Amino acid sequence: MNFFRERNKIQTEYSGYQQASEGLRTRLLAVVEERSGDHIGLGNEDFYLQRGLLGHEVKLRLNKDTFNAILQGSYDEVFEVVEIFLSLVHAHLNGQTLRDTLSDLMIAFRSAGSVYKIDQNGYIVLQLSEETAKNIANAEAQLGARSAEALDFFKRALHDLLSRERKANDVVKDFAVSIEDYIKALSKKKDYGEALRVLREQGIIAPTQQGVLDKLYAYRGDAHGVAHAGNTKEPGEADAMWFLETMVAQVKMIEAKIKTMPPEKQ
Repeated sequence: MNFFRERNKIQTEYSGYQQASEGLRTRLLAVVEERSGDHIGLGNEDFYLQRGLLGHEVKLRLNKDTFNAILQGSYDEVFEVVEIFLSLVHAHLNGQTLRDTLSDLMIAFRSAGSVYKIDQNGYIVLQLSEETAKNIANAEAQLGARSAEALDFFKRALHDLLSRERKANDVVKDFAVSIEDYIKALSKKKDYGEALRVLREQGIIAPTQQGVLDKLYAYRGDAHGVAHAGNTKEPGEADAMWFLETMVAQVKMIEAKIKTMPPEKQ
């Protein structure tokens, strides 16, 4: 069932590559606490995990208690605790409880806008390739350094692409706004076309790259349902992923070029 925030597309959380956001951590802890206990009543042994058993396994592997590992540990420690927890649920509880626990954890990752997910085997895996995830993390840093608005649009679009909370065409629109804000902030120009021209004249982008960036922005207006009814079909998830990967590659190239320029021109 979709509740108010999901129905109205208000959720804006995001948990990036090699990250476990505060929202993700508290959600994961809520699942662990719901499915475990210190004093389990007679007849409930198949429904709840002995908390001491989980604590023992976590202590052996991480030398931390479960609560602190999830809320304060590094991202890899958080994910390891979750995998340990799931392995114990699988070993000690009934099949329906395992399925319910998997479902809750999947919701936790999706609601937090994580680039990671729980697969059907109980492992935490990237939804994206590692190279793409690294490029996204780099793009986030650069967008944030240039324009807070660009970063906000980017993170919202990425969350909604990974969680499938909005149509792909709306996601593409936000990615396009993000790259537009970034380019304008970088060039200090209010018009996108003028901004691209200035960056080319400064040697920050090559003519070919200017063409790519121009086409990225044009795709927003040309794709049916993105900005208006256009000449091409409505973008799907594959198109949105292509737009994302192309965008972060362009940001990476621009920032790399800027670093090679004299300090007074950066």
